[in-house]
Amino acid sequence: MDIDYDKKLKILLIDDIKVHRFLMISGMSRINPFLVMDEASSVVEAIAKLSDNNQYNAVLCDWLMPDGGGEELIAWMRMRPHFQHVPFIMVSGKTHSQDIISAFIELGVDAYVMKPAAPKKLYETMVIAIRKKLLAPNILAKKHDTHVIARASANKI
Repeated sequence: MDIDYDKKLKILLIDDIKVHRFLMISGMSRINPFLVMDEASSVVEAIAKLSDNNQYNAVLCDWLMPDGGGEELIAWMRMRPHFQHVPFIMVSGKTHSQDIISAFIELGVDAYVMKPAAPKKLYETMVIAIRKKLLAPNILAKKHDTHVIARASANKI
């Protein structure tokens, strides 16, 4: 995967275990030293950082934490229009496929990485999720434009 060093990515990482945060931050920073990583140890702290006008390119969140986990945070984010474009990457040791599937379908999770995650896998998954979110509005606009043009052409016939 090509790394775009020109684009400074700002990421919020939420995990209740300090050593997990340290390993993920240091590993991804070795891949892209220009990555700006902010961290939170709880959902409450994450919401405070998100509410503080911080602009993040992505949120990486542990799914299961003592004070509430990824499910609560993504529900809070998706209720706010300005967070609709921010990719949410679920990071979890939980491997039960039904939980993962419902997180994607019902809650709007953009990607999933299983713990322990290799830094390269975590970074690549994050970048792919960011690119998909950036491309989604353009793809929808093109589909809409194509549909409008096709309808206009059909009406001329």
